[in-house]
Amino acid sequence: MKTNRLIALALTALFCCLPALAQTERPRIAILEIPAAQGAYSGWNGWTGHRANEVRASDVLRDLFITEFLDQGAGRVRVIERAAIDAVRGEQSFGQSGEVDAATAVSVGRLLGVKYMVSGKITRFAQKSGSFRTGWGVGSAVSRVTGSSLAGSVAGSVRLGRASFDGRLDMRIIDVETGEIIAAVYDEGSTANVRVQVAGTGNNVEYDDTMVSQVFEPIVKSLTAKLIVRLMNAVD
Repeated sequence: MKTNRLIALALTALFCCLPALAQTERPRIAILEIPAAQGAYSGWNGWTGHRANEVRASDVLRDLFITEFLDQGAGRVRVIERAAIDAVRGEQSFGQSGEVDAATAVSVGRLLGVKYMVSGKITRFAQKSGSFRTGWGVGSAVSRVTGSSLAGSVAGSVRLGRASFDGRLDMRIIDVETGEIIAAVYDEGSTANVRVQVAGTGNNVEYDDTMVSQVFEPIVKSLTAKLIVRLMNAVD
């Protein structure tokens, strides 16, 4: 009789611990490329048609998301290193255009052994230039100091001004086992009166990696919080 009571107590203790044990199983996620939707960029000089700029923007955004998931999801999620994702995509000859559909995400996720894939798009990244003032006064000063008219011309070709930047990201989480989109969220943001330099005679601002961080870092923070909440709800 005493033995039966001990067994019953042991089983009760085990079942009480099961929820805690389940919580230690943190979901594994992988973050895919974040390409630009068609027509997402506006006002960037030299951007349109230059795939390298889009790849660089995607790289910046993936790194930002990885950092935020590791920070905000500490103890709750496990994040796969992006190098492992890129290696799998390369070995399996998946398209490298940056466009990732649900089927591709599921295939990559299964090869990586993850439960959830995070993907998304830049749906807007625009800039509007403000007023500019010429730098010829600077060029004249440089010419006098250096004694070189060429140095003065180069310095004088840079004009100063201010611009505003506007961005939006649309993100989603895909369940690798079912192919179901369990979360679809977006956020947007902008910066105003950012000091910029423009070379030459045009008013278009040249693409700058730092602008990606300035515009999108707050958006990434906000979206990561939303995605983690949706992910935890799906896990529960």
